[in-house]
Amino acid sequence: MAIKDVQTYIDRHGLVETDDSEAGKPIWRKPGFDGVRSLLDMEKELSRFLRERRDAQNLNREQVGMMIGIHHEIYARHERAGAKLRVTRLFHLAELLGFSPIEAIYAAAPQFFGDTGHEAEVKYKLIMRMLDLPAETAQNLLKLVEELSPDSEAENAGKATAAKRRG
Repeated sequence: MAIKDVQTYIDRHGLVETDDSEAGKPIWRKPGFDGVRSLLDMEKELSRFLRERRDAQNLNREQVGMMIGIHHEIYARHERAGAKLRVTRLFHLAELLGFSPIEAIYAAAPQFFGDTGHEAEVKYKLIMRMLDLPAETAQNLLKLVEELSPDSEAENAGKATAAKRRG
């Protein structure tokens, strides 16, 4: 069932009304640390990121287009922010060009990683390091982070109470 008052939702989530050339009408967005970044600006950053990753692999647009099953001119539009990039195509490009989709998200929308540019960069670097950890190390790190997490105290207390009731 949908909520009755969408304005309450908008207010609760800190969304602001903004105009965006991509939408052609007012839309609601959550401001980042640099304000509200336009959808077109995010597309341009994503395009720049893809071009850099392709260049780093010494591939041309024709080769990448062939590998993802589209004409190289259509792929070129993705690199010029002239065509929308579907998430599934982004995943495919990540496989082919050897990057994590997290890298692409950070390039286009770093505000998802923190409230300031510095905080976003620190969290991004941490995430990227975690992706390279061996499975056992990642599991141990997860246990440590869960213990340090502010929510873990309430969770642990709840588990202890439940165990006492059972035992």
